[in-house]
Amino acid sequence: MNEDSELTEKLNNMLIESADKEAVIKFLRLSNYSKSKSIEILKKAFSISFCDAQDMIHNSQTWSDVKEFDAKLMNDFFDVLEELGSSESEET
Repeated sequence: MNEDSELTEKLNNMLIESADKEAVIKFLRLSNYSKSKSIEILKKAFSISFCDAQDMIHNSQTWSDVKEFDAKLMNDFFDVLEELGSSESEET
C-alpha cells in the first residue's frame, strides 16, 4: 500500500469514527501538511472538486488563524492581474 492510499484510508476511518471533517483537517495540519497540500489530500481522499476542498480548508476552524491573511493575499494577487490586464489593453 502506498503512502497516499494509507493516508486516504486513515482519513476515511477518521470520518467513519467521528464524522467530523474538522478533525481530519486538524490532523493534517498537526501532521505538518501545508494548507495547499491539505487541499490536495482532501480532494483525492474524498473525491471532491478542488473548489470544495479549498472551501473546506479555507473556512475551517483549524486554518482560521491565516484565513484573513490568505484572503488579502488572493485579493492583492487578483488586483495585480487586473492592473496588468488594464495596462495591456491600454497599450493596444
